[in-house]
Amino acid sequence: MATQTVESSSRSGPKRTNAGSLLKP
Repeated sequence: MATQTVESSSRSGPKRTNAGSLLKP
C-alpha cells in the first residue's frame, strides 16, 4: 500500500495521498 501510494504520488509530482493521485493523475 505505502509503496503504491508513494509511486503514484511520485508519478503525479507532489508527495500527496491517494486523493492527490486520483485528483492529479
